[in-house]
Amino acid sequence: MKLFDIFSVISLWTLSVSAGFWDNVERTELYEMMEKSIPEMYVTLPENSWSEMIEKAQVEYQDERTGFGVEATLKFIYEGNEEEYDINFKLGGKSTATFSKPGYNIKIKGTNSTLHGTKNFRLRSDQRDVSMMRSKITTDILQKSGLIATEVGYTELYVNNEYMGFWVVSDSVKNKWIKRKFGDDGKEIKTLYECNGDVIRFDDGSAKTKCVNANEDYIDYMEPFINFVDQVNASTTREELEEIMDVDNFIKYMAWEWLMGSFDHFLSYYGHNLYWYQQPNGKWVYIPYDHDIELGQDEYIGFYPNRTFNHHDFELDHPIIQVLVHDDDTTFRELLGDIISKVFNPDTLLIHINKIRDIIAPYVKKDRDTGAGKINKLGKDSRFNYEHFLLNTEYTYVYDWISGFRSYGLKDWIRRRYNFAAAYYGINSNSTSSEEKHKLIEPRPEPIIFTYKTPVWYDITNITEMYYLAFNNVLPEYIPDETYEDVRVPILGVNQYNLERTNPSYTKPTTTKRRTTTTVKITTSTNVITTTTTTSTTTVITPIETCWSESLGYPCCSMGCNAINYYTDDDGFWGVENDDWCGIPSQCQKNDDDVCPGSNQGYSCCKTCEVYMTDETGPWNIENDEWCSVKTNC
Repeated sequence: MKLFDIFSVISLWTLSVSAGFWDNVERTELYEMMEKSIPEMYVTLPENSWSEMIEKAQVEYQDERTGFGVEATLKFIYEGNEEEYDINFKLGGKSTATFSKPGYNIKIKGTNSTLHGTKNFRLRSDQRDVSMMRSKITTDILQKSGLIATEVGYTELYVNNEYMGFWVVSDSVKNKWIKRKFGDDGKEIKTLYECNGDVIRFDDGSAKTKCVNANEDYIDYMEPFINFVDQVNASTTREELEEIMDVDNFIKYMAWEWLMGSFDHFLSYYGHNLYWYQQPNGKWVYIPYDHDIELGQDEYIGFYPNRTFNHHDFELDHPIIQVLVHDDDTTFRELLGDIISKVFNPDTLLIHINKIRDIIAPYVKKDRDTGAGKINKLGKDSRFNYEHFLLNTEYTYVYDWISGFRSYGLKDWIRRRYNFAAAYYGINSNSTSSEEKHKLIEPRPEPIIFTYKTPVWYDITNITEMYYLAFNNVLPEYIPDETYEDVRVPILGVNQYNLERTNPSYTKPTTTKRRTTTTVKITTSTNVITTTTTTSTTTVITPIETCWSESLGYPCCSMGCNAINYYTDDDGFWGVENDDWCGIPSQCQKNDDDVCPGSNQGYSCCKTCEVYMTDETGPWNIENDEWCSVKTNC
């Protein structure tokens, strides 16, 4: 049998005729707009209210925060078009509130009113991040990997017509956001819990007291979350955890955290800036937020004494990670490999960084040159300028000794982290073929651990106690391969509740998925982008006990003769179930006329012979808003 990667078994999110970074990623309209052009936000409020807000913003320590807010109006200008909204405008942020340029939270008033799909959002200065790109890049990685994320964009802000600088815009996880991301079943959101305190863990019980119900109307409704923490702590197997949470989805978030090197979420010392949400199906899912301290930002080795940056040492001995990763890291490796193939590789990310930098560079320069928006005279200031921005988005480590802010060069961190992951988990970094490059090597090679200990050189700049750091083990020059792409619809580790909710015909087969060490890959035509095929019935048919595919390491299709024939070779007819190949019993009669050329790439055959377009693969049409391949007998 010719072996391919499974292309897609879930519904199509985005139809496009050309591949791109955001193909097959569902996004909110506001953040799609910000990807193309930077808007302006004009907030207008009474002068006395603005003066009071400035006074309330004079904060040196987090416990002095007031959360002061007022009613205001917002004029949103995008590419010359103006829109006006009534808003609630308030001071926001935790550590951000102690900076010279504190954050703001905005809520669009009106029951059905949103700013292009967004009801609540945050404006943050991200002053500690020299590149001002970490929040953006890390959430882009999440979304590209098929994980739910608080989306990020940029805007210029004016308050009472005074320029306040360039800002990071991000989603706020509120009730409306939950309904946008997980569907609106008409019920109130009672089981969303925020963990925003410091040093939060499950195993010591601190999560029970430091996490709170995010819905103020149910602030005392903690029983479901407390029970969840107790159940996690009592679980000693993956199977027990699968009863209460979306396990693969959680593991994929953990793989993402490890790649980011974050100490601001679950794995790390602080264990905060995250939500836990019990979905309507009863399963708990993990939602991280606040992403300015990622990708080598403010790494403090004191949080990890006598530890290195391989995975076992990076996390701080969480029992749940012991069960789900350290006892058997097969799933973790598989999901990590999926993130790397799709996005966390130098070919994809270095190009994406360049595109984002080109868009925001003039706005960052204006912001840094003017020093606008620094209303907190007691707050911690950053002294980064436009030159630092340009250097840090490349390979230069910038360290402000006075503020303590320190940032790996963005590309430097990504390449070093990628190299480490490739060596440790066995990822093909040398192939010139997109079918093999950045993919897991099977069988898995012996792990290689790179040391992170190396001599560091300080280069004194023309700013007092501002340094550039250089490492002794300098990375060789790398020119990204612009032809590399992995635009397959994410299926591994995606949210199972959403998958089932948006695909009514999707059912997990009664057979158990078999893990194999074989890499399978289907690639797509460059002219026809991902579509998906789901089974036409939800009836589960008892599989025939034995069939020819079992000798090749693949189960029989649980749908038996009703399984869709995706591919035919000398071995027999092949179907797809539970994200893996399965064999259609040999006694099933499958007419060759039912085969279409696109089935080799994961597309369904068209029901009619109408043709919308033709490429080198063959004729194509669109049915039910999805691409389909026209049968050969048409």
